[in-house]
Amino acid sequence: MKGGLDAKADVTLGSVATGSDGKAEVPVTIADHDSKSRSYIIVVNFKDQSGNLADVVVLDVPEIAAGKTAKATARSNRDLTDVTTEVRDALRY
Repeated sequence: MKGGLDAKADVTLGSVATGSDGKAEVPVTIADHDSKSRSYIIVVNFKDQSGNLADVVVLDVPEIAAGKTAKATARSNRDLTDVTTEVRDALRY
């Protein structure tokens, strides 16, 4: 993304849970530390217990006011259990 800045430090992930439909979900908290409202693109990796990539989710979080936080949920595209998550990339624009 042109003009996007690395914003991994603005993003924290909660604990992974498995929904009744078998999809893994993780709460995402985004803190806009900038002096202006910003939008975010966040890429979350879901990994199995061996560290293998099991799924990838991309979140588009629109306009977070300066100095505020927003919440989102990264939900796997397939049935997953016993996985870990990590923020692979986060861009603020």
